[in-house]
Amino acid sequence: MAYDPHPSAYFPNCEVSSTGIYIPYEDLESYTVNTSGDIRQLAYSLLDAVATPYLALGINDRPDQMTINRSWQAVSDSVIRKNYTYSFNLSFSGVSVSEET
Repeated sequence: MAYDPHPSAYFPNCEVSSTGIYIPYEDLESYTVNTSGDIRQLAYSLLDAVATPYLALGINDRPDQMTINRSWQAVSDSVIRKNYTYSFNLSFSGVSVSEET
């Protein structure tokens, strides 16, 4: 499967309009109503929701202007730590991602 730049490739039920983007809880596998007050859970859910389909792409199907890496380690017998690295090539303005080649 080739890279799809649209937000719906990562958040299938999202709604995008000229005024914003709405991502429902169902698109964030690890984010539930009872954890909705915790910014850590929201950040983790967003990072993982983008990393999972990206990492499922074949190496040659991934975009040239964005890379994502994910690793984990056991911190204790009951805790694991996930690490995410996101890298983007930006235009000189620093605002927009560079066009794919």
